[in-house]
This record gives sequence, structure tokens and C-alpha cells, in this order.
Amino acid sequence: MKYLLYRSFGNLEKDVKKHELVAVEYGKDIDDVTDVLIKAAADDLAGMPEYERCETAAYAPEPIKDFRKVRRYQYEMTGIVYPPNADKNILIDFGIVETQE
Repeated sequence: MKYLLYRSFGNLEKDVKKHELVAVEYGKDIDDVTDVLIKAAADDLAGMPEYERCETAAYAPEPIKDFRKVRRYQYEMTGIVYPPNADKNILIDFGIVETQE
């Protein structure tokens, strides 16, 4: 299977056609590529100039939630930015498209 990881502009349901492709991974199923997708999402955020001095991480992918209106993605993830001097962390939604190779 082929997994395409897209970064949203914060909200997975807004500006879907403008989401940026940040990684392409191959594996037998989503569990096979989970660790690589987590690293790709965290690395993508760490490479953004606005988050240059921040720690980054990501949650594991999970099936797209029922309340989501977007149908482009089969899985979603949340990227986390930990600003050093802020009251709140920044959460960025990522979408994953699963296709045949």
C-alpha cells in the first residue's frame, strides 16, 4: 500500500485542495508505516521556519473520525508543536490517503 501524508493549515477540513504533501510511504498496512509517518509529521513541523526553536511530535494515525466532513483522507494524525515560552501547544492536523501502489 502507498500512504500519502498531507499537512493541513491547522484544520483538516479547511482548504483541502491546498494541503501540502509532506511524505510518501510504502508498507503492507497502516501499522507497518505508523512510526515512519509519525517521524515524517514531526520532522515536517520542525523544518518550518515559524517553529524553528520548538520541539515537535505527532500522534499515531487513526481512521478518519465520523464527524469529519472531509472525505479525501482515510486516516488522520495530529502534529504537535511545543513552543518554549507559550501557554498552549500548537496542534496541526495531517491527513493520510491510502492507495494501492
